[in-house]
Amino acid sequence: MNGTAFVALADLTHNHQAFDELRRTFATVRVATARERAIAELKALGSDVTAAVVGIKERIDADVLDAVPELRVVGSVGAGTDHLDLAALRDRGVHVVTTPGVNAVSVAEHALMMILALAKRALPGHAAVLSGEDRAGMAESPFELRGRRVGILGAGATARALLPMLHALGTEPAVWTRRPERHSDLPVMEELEELLRRSDIISVHLPLTDRTRGLLGPKLLGLLPPGALVVNTARKEIFDLAALRAVVSEREDLRFAVDDFGLAADGTTSSLGPSTLWSPHVAGVTVEALRAMQETAVRGVVEAMAEPAA
Repeated sequence: MNGTAFVALADLTHNHQAFDELRRTFATVRVATARERAIAELKALGSDVTAAVVGIKERIDADVLDAVPELRVVGSVGAGTDHLDLAALRDRGVHVVTTPGVNAVSVAEHALMMILALAKRALPGHAAVLSGEDRAGMAESPFELRGRRVGILGAGATARALLPMLHALGTEPAVWTRRPERHSDLPVMEELEELLRRSDIISVHLPLTDRTRGLLGPKLLGLLPPGALVVNTARKEIFDLAALRAVVSEREDLRFAVDDFGLAADGTTSSLGPSTLWSPHVAGVTVEALRAMQETAVRGVVEAMAEPAA
């Protein structure tokens, strides 16, 4: 059989379809004892490991690859690749499996929830009830989405899943992408600056790359109309994190929602302030989406192992 498969995600063992497929394919399947120890345990297995199934918290770089020289395939449960050193993996001939688009509806629904929560002032309303102030405790009134202009950054699967939801609510969405010629079926606006000037709501669905890191800083966010909402269910680093406090200081009217890991630990929560809606990177991990991503990643790993070794 195909050596040892290492699984960094203990919850994959509860997905019997995916886990049984791994056990049928590999002589041994080793599961990390704890997520925070996964990389150390992977490296400790050395040459025994021929495949690994990881999540976005597991950084697979040259140092890891040096420790597992027989690794042939990495399956990542997620669409992003910023945790993978793709150049190092390519140089060593390691096949990479990701799950783009599998959780698109999950992320789109979460983005819509955040947009509605900000527009309807859900957090201030909740606090006003608990304080006993009721409506008098709300500094801002809720507003309708109907007729509002929504700018979507990105034209991938999650952006496409969000579009019909926004249309159903009577909004006027427009999409910005670096490659508009590839998306002639979408309502594309070619100039990012113009999209921001005209959008009451921004929803971020871009991959984190060298070109998108820090994209949204004071200059671009300053173009937004008064009272605009900014929802980021992609990666927090698409914001210029070092400049967020200055943005909020200059534009106290803006309202933000962010879904990602480590938002308190790295100071993002204190930078954006108490009016922001937060979630801990759960947009893409509904019960249905997580199961589908696990099965897609495992299927890709199994198929890659069936191919002749490079």
